Amino acid sequence: MVLTLLVVCTVAGAALAGVNGATAPIIAEMEARELQEGLAEVLPSADRFEAVADEELAGVLAAGEGDSGGARSGAAGSVQAAWWGFDTAGQIVGLVVQAVPGGYGGAISMLVGVEPGGTLHQMKILSASGETPGLGSKVTDRSFLDQFVGLSPSIRLVKNQAPAGNEIQAVTGATISSTAVLNGVNAALDAARQLQNVR
Repeated sequence: MVLTLLVVCTVAGAALAGVNGATAPIIAEMEARELQEGLAEVLPSADRFEAVADEELAGVLAAGEGDSGGARSGAAGSVQAAWWGFDTAGQIVGLVVQAVPGGYGGAISMLVGVEPGGTLHQMKILSASGETPGLGSKVTDRSFLDQFVGLSPSIRLVKNQAPAGNEIQAVTGATISSTAVLNGVNAALDAARQLQNVR
Protein backbone atom coordinates (compact mmCIF):
# COMPACT_ATOMS: atom_id res chain seq x y z
CA MET A 1 0.00 0.00 0.00
CA VAL A 2 2.83 2.36 0.88
CA LEU A 3 4.61 1.55 -2.37
CA THR A 4 1.41 2.13 -4.39
CA LEU A 5 0.84 5.47 -2.67
CA LEU A 6 4.44 6.47 -3.35
CA VAL A 7 4.10 5.61 -7.05
CA VAL A 8 0.79 7.51 -7.35
CA CYS A 9 2.25 10.57 -5.62
CA THR A 10 5.36 10.48 -7.82
CA VAL A 11 3.33 10.21 -11.02
CA ALA A 12 0.94 12.95 -9.91
CA GLY A 13 3.82 15.23 -8.94
CA ALA A 14 5.54 14.68 -12.26
CA ALA A 15 2.30 15.37 -14.13
CA LEU A 16 1.73 18.61 -12.23
CA ALA A 17 5.30 19.71 -12.85
CA GLY A 18 4.89 18.98 -16.54
CA VAL A 19 1.63 20.93 -16.78
CA ASN A 20 3.17 23.85 -14.88
CA GLY A 21 6.23 23.82 -17.12
CA ALA A 22 4.04 23.87 -20.21
CA THR A 23 1.61 26.57 -19.05
CA ALA A 24 3.98 28.95 -17.20
CA PRO A 25 5.42 30.54 -20.38
CA ILE A 26 1.92 30.94 -21.83
CA ILE A 27 0.65 32.62 -18.67
CA ALA A 28 3.69 34.90 -18.52
CA GLU A 29 3.17 35.89 -22.17
CA MET A 30 -0.51 36.65 -21.54
CA GLU A 31 0.34 38.78 -18.48
CA ALA A 32 2.98 40.71 -20.45
CA ARG A 33 0.51 41.34 -23.28
CA GLU A 34 -2.17 42.48 -20.81
CA LEU A 35 0.33 44.86 -19.21
CA GLN A 36 1.32 46.40 -22.56
CA GLU A 37 -2.34 46.83 -23.50
CA GLY A 38 -3.00 48.43 -20.11
CA LEU A 39 -0.10 50.88 -20.52
CA ALA A 40 -1.42 51.95 -23.92
CA GLU A 41 -4.95 52.28 -22.55
CA VAL A 42 -4.12 54.59 -19.64
CA LEU A 43 -1.60 56.72 -21.60
CA PRO A 44 -2.66 56.47 -25.27
CA SER A 45 -0.52 59.45 -26.36
CA ALA A 46 2.61 57.35 -25.76
CA ASP A 47 4.16 55.50 -28.68
CA ARG A 48 6.52 53.49 -26.48
CA PHE A 49 7.20 52.88 -22.81
CA GLU A 50 10.44 52.67 -20.85
CA ALA A 51 10.49 51.11 -17.39
CA VAL A 52 11.78 53.24 -14.52
CA ALA A 53 14.78 51.49 -12.95
CA ASP A 54 13.96 49.73 -9.68
CA GLU A 55 16.72 51.64 -7.89
CA GLU A 56 15.41 55.02 -9.09
CA LEU A 57 11.84 54.18 -8.10
CA ALA A 58 12.92 52.88 -4.69
CA GLY A 59 14.92 56.06 -4.05
CA VAL A 60 11.99 58.29 -4.98
CA LEU A 61 9.59 56.31 -2.81
CA ALA A 62 11.96 56.43 0.14
CA ALA A 63 12.29 60.20 -0.22
CA GLY A 64 8.51 60.53 -0.48
CA GLU A 65 7.96 58.53 2.68
CA GLY A 66 10.29 60.83 4.56
CA ASP A 67 8.32 63.84 3.36
CA SER A 68 4.80 62.57 3.97
CA GLY A 69 4.99 60.24 6.97
CA GLY A 70 2.13 58.37 8.64
CA ALA A 71 -0.58 56.75 6.61
CA ARG A 72 0.71 58.26 3.37
CA SER A 73 4.00 56.43 3.88
CA GLY A 74 2.16 53.12 4.08
CA ALA A 75 0.25 53.93 0.89
CA ALA A 76 3.51 54.66 -0.94
CA GLY A 77 4.50 51.05 -0.27
CA SER A 78 1.79 49.93 -2.70
CA VAL A 79 3.69 51.36 -5.70
CA GLN A 80 5.29 48.47 -7.58
CA ALA A 81 6.58 49.82 -10.89
CA ALA A 82 6.52 52.79 -13.25
CA TRP A 83 7.07 53.49 -16.95
CA TRP A 84 7.90 56.68 -18.83
CA GLY A 85 5.74 57.22 -21.89
CA PHE A 86 7.38 58.69 -25.03
CA ASP A 87 5.80 59.95 -28.23
CA THR A 88 7.16 59.28 -31.72
CA ALA A 89 9.52 62.30 -31.39
CA GLY A 90 11.03 60.88 -28.20
CA GLN A 91 9.37 63.46 -25.93
CA ILE A 92 7.96 62.41 -22.55
CA VAL A 93 4.17 62.51 -22.61
CA GLY A 94 3.58 61.16 -19.11
CA LEU A 95 4.08 58.29 -16.72
CA VAL A 96 2.25 55.10 -15.91
CA VAL A 97 2.51 53.89 -12.31
CA GLN A 98 1.45 50.46 -11.09
CA ALA A 99 0.09 50.37 -7.55
CA VAL A 100 -1.11 47.32 -5.63
CA PRO A 101 -2.91 48.46 -2.47
CA GLY A 102 -4.57 46.01 -0.10
CA GLY A 103 -8.34 45.83 -0.58
CA TYR A 104 -11.11 44.11 1.36
CA GLY A 105 -10.16 40.59 0.30
CA GLY A 106 -6.68 40.94 -1.14
CA ALA A 107 -4.50 43.06 -3.36
CA ILE A 108 -5.99 45.36 -6.01
CA SER A 109 -3.61 45.82 -8.92
CA MET A 110 -4.00 49.00 -10.98
CA LEU A 111 -2.32 51.11 -13.61
CA VAL A 112 -2.50 54.90 -13.31
CA GLY A 113 -1.67 57.09 -16.30
CA VAL A 114 -0.33 60.49 -15.23
CA GLU A 115 0.05 63.55 -17.46
CA PRO A 116 3.21 65.73 -17.31
CA GLY A 117 1.35 68.27 -15.15
CA GLY A 118 0.63 65.60 -12.54
CA THR A 119 -3.07 65.04 -13.21
CA LEU A 120 -4.58 61.60 -13.72
CA HIS A 121 -5.26 60.90 -17.39
CA GLN A 122 -6.80 57.44 -17.14
CA MET A 123 -6.62 54.36 -14.94
CA LYS A 124 -7.29 50.65 -15.21
CA ILE A 125 -7.82 47.91 -12.63
CA LEU A 126 -5.81 44.85 -13.64
CA SER A 127 -7.03 42.64 -10.82
CA ALA A 128 -9.47 42.90 -7.92
CA SER A 129 -10.48 39.27 -7.54
CA GLY A 130 -10.65 39.42 -3.74
CA GLU A 131 -13.34 42.11 -3.61
CA THR A 132 -16.93 41.13 -2.81
CA PRO A 133 -18.94 40.44 -5.99
CA GLY A 134 -21.64 43.05 -6.52
CA LEU A 135 -20.16 45.39 -3.89
CA GLY A 136 -16.40 45.85 -3.69
CA SER A 137 -16.04 44.55 -7.24
CA LYS A 138 -17.80 47.72 -8.42
CA VAL A 139 -14.52 49.60 -7.97
CA THR A 140 -13.59 48.14 -11.37
CA ASP A 141 -16.58 49.83 -13.05
CA ARG A 142 -15.84 52.77 -15.33
CA SER A 143 -18.47 54.83 -13.51
CA PHE A 144 -16.28 54.71 -10.39
CA LEU A 145 -12.87 54.94 -12.08
CA ASP A 146 -13.80 57.85 -14.33
CA GLN A 147 -14.29 60.02 -11.24
CA PHE A 148 -10.49 60.15 -10.88
CA VAL A 149 -9.82 61.49 -14.39
CA GLY A 150 -8.38 65.01 -14.34
CA LEU A 151 -7.72 65.01 -10.59
CA SER A 152 -4.39 65.43 -8.80
CA PRO A 153 -3.19 64.54 -5.29
CA SER A 154 -4.40 64.51 -2.71
CA ILE A 155 -7.77 63.14 -3.74
CA ARG A 156 -10.32 62.63 -0.97
CA LEU A 157 -13.20 60.17 -0.55
CA VAL A 158 -16.77 61.16 0.34
CA LYS A 159 -19.76 58.96 1.17
CA ASN A 160 -23.47 59.54 0.55
CA GLN A 161 -22.94 63.00 -0.93
CA ALA A 162 -21.95 64.53 -4.23
CA PRO A 163 -18.18 64.97 -4.59
CA ALA A 164 -16.77 68.45 -5.03
CA GLY A 165 -13.36 69.70 -6.07
CA ASN A 166 -10.71 67.02 -5.63
CA GLU A 167 -13.12 64.39 -4.28
CA ILE A 168 -14.57 61.11 -5.48
CA GLN A 169 -17.63 59.29 -4.20
CA ALA A 170 -17.19 55.88 -2.60
CA VAL A 171 -19.04 52.85 -3.93
CA THR A 172 -22.07 52.37 -1.70
CA GLY A 173 -21.44 49.56 0.78
CA ALA A 174 -17.82 49.18 -0.27
CA THR A 175 -15.90 51.85 1.62
CA ILE A 176 -12.89 49.60 2.24
CA SER A 177 -12.50 48.73 -1.45
CA SER A 178 -13.07 52.36 -2.48
CA THR A 179 -10.49 53.56 0.03
CA ALA A 180 -7.98 50.98 -1.20
CA VAL A 181 -8.30 52.24 -4.78
CA LEU A 182 -8.07 55.84 -3.58
CA ASN A 183 -4.90 55.07 -1.60
CA GLY A 184 -3.37 53.38 -4.62
CA VAL A 185 -4.20 56.32 -6.88
CA ASN A 186 -2.81 58.92 -4.44
CA ALA A 187 0.36 56.83 -3.99
CA ALA A 188 0.75 56.52 -7.77
CA LEU A 189 0.25 60.27 -8.30
CA ASP A 190 2.73 61.08 -5.53
CA ALA A 191 5.31 58.73 -7.05
CA ALA A 192 4.78 60.27 -10.49
CA ARG A 193 5.28 63.76 -9.07
CA GLN A 194 8.51 62.72 -7.37
CA LEU A 195 9.81 61.04 -10.54
CA GLN A 196 8.96 64.08 -12.68
CA ASN A 197 10.72 66.35 -10.21
CA VAL A 198 14.00 64.44 -10.47
CA ARG A 199 13.86 63.80 -14.23
